[in-house]
Amino acid sequence: TYSADDLVSDTVTIAIQVNGKLRGTIEIATTADEAEVVAAAQSEANVVKWVGGKEIIKTIVKAGKLVNFVVTE
Repeated sequence: TYSADDLVSDTVTIAIQVNGKLRGTIEIATTADEAEVVAAAQSEANVVKWVGGKEIIKTIVKAGKLVNFVVTE
């Protein structure tokens, strides 16, 4: 027998894109709201390198899957 509770994960890995290109991933709690996910994505080291000093035009969030930042060139 098995327990269904053991099959549910407490965290999820979310892809982070800048202008549609994968720049990193974060692992965050499944209970995190959208603001927490965006804040964690913006603080990821490789994303800071690609977004730093540029204006974020749009932030696209697909819950539990990805965050995409559209920035000026």
